Amino acid sequence: MTAPPFPDAAPLDLDNRPVCGHDLLFLQQWYHLSVPETCYLLGIISLPKWRAYTDDPSRPVSDPSLALLVWTLLKYPEAHYLPDFPEPADVYPLYQAMAAQSPQTLAEKRRGKLGKIAFGVLLGRETTSAGRWLSETNPRPASGSVRRLLFVFRNVLLNHGVLGLDIWMQRIRQEAAERGLSLAKITSWYRMAGQATTRRRKPASAAPPRPRGRPKTRLPKAEESGS
Repeated sequence: MTAPPFPDAAPLDLDNRPVCGHDLLFLQQWYHLSVPETCYLLGIISLPKWRAYTDDPSRPVSDPSLALLVWTLLKYPEAHYLPDFPEPADVYPLYQAMAAQSPQTLAEKRRGKLGKIAFGVLLGRETTSAGRWLSETNPRPASGSVRRLLFVFRNVLLNHGVLGLDIWMQRIRQEAAERGLSLAKITSWYRMAGQATTRRRKPASAAPPRPRGRPKTRLPKAEESGS
């Protein structure tokens, strides 16, 4: 990941103080990471450990290895080592170039080369996803899992070219077949064109139905007869 420069006013003067919990939180926020991603970055193996370091942000970090790692990442941002996960717009031109040289289509009965419709399907999403990702007026961000998939997809194309795209398409066909989907009709990985989405029915309750309204209170028979 290309590390963004830290702001001049950031509280990063670590020359005369220890690394504290708020430094971990700063790293998380500055790199736009989730808590699990920050734990992966810092080698923290459990969420309880993360909470122990950050529940009191002013407390110095007790693990010296972690303190040194955080200090290094704050002192030398260029040492940051997480990969830079791309957006769809970063990978689409490369995909287009490979698709133009490939005989593959999304399905045998569909004419034309692989395009935007196939781009979403090749990344495990809907046929309309690429249109949202690549919109010139209001592009929608891809999910974290898709951006990671884009990272490896780009590397496959860079290292293996058209052959890599063809092998990727073979895997797409296998995944679709395993799910009972036809690439000629697919609109998403959960349904095909003309196939209605099914809602899960609530399980029938074993208890008898509850009466509606407030139950009427009746007097004992003796009081009803006035005796």
